[in-house]
Amino acid sequence: MRKATITLAMAALCCTVRAQTTNKSLTENDPAVRVRDSLVKEQVIVPAWESSGDDAPDWTALQKQIAAKYDPVTADRVVTKGRIYFYYNKDWPLFCAGIVHYTNTYELATDFKLLNLNAGMIANYSDSKQELGEALRWAKLAAAAEPANQEYAKTCQVLVTKMAK
Repeated sequence: MRKATITLAMAALCCTVRAQTTNKSLTENDPAVRVRDSLVKEQVIVPAWESSGDDAPDWTALQKQIAAKYDPVTADRVVTKGRIYFYYNKDWPLFCAGIVHYTNTYELATDFKLLNLNAGMIANYSDSKQELGEALRWAKLAAAAEPANQEYAKTCQVLVTKMAK
């Protein structure tokens, strides 16, 4: 069983390496990307968190290290996600900056539930007009795709109201 799991993980990594050279917009919705990101997280990001204590890891050094071993897209995706998790409930502006970057770069534009969730987080934790504008764009995408969804409409309204302040 263990051998089969390792074989599958290695096959997924090989596919990811080939795919990433031709499709820079792969997301963690791709199983191969999910496997690779998980490995990078466990091998690089988590040890960096643990050794940094309450301080932020050296994100720039981590990004360079991951890019050298894998590729710049993987490095950006994993480090951005690491920053999002690290700054949650510690530093809202850095958390929100990470959410905006990750959503615009890696989330699927057709995952309306996730776009709305991310828009709601920006509505709750950001005062930046630029970030609120991006979140409103995501919420409008979701609301236009599913006009009967009242949750999406509510997110749009919250963002419009907050931007008007």
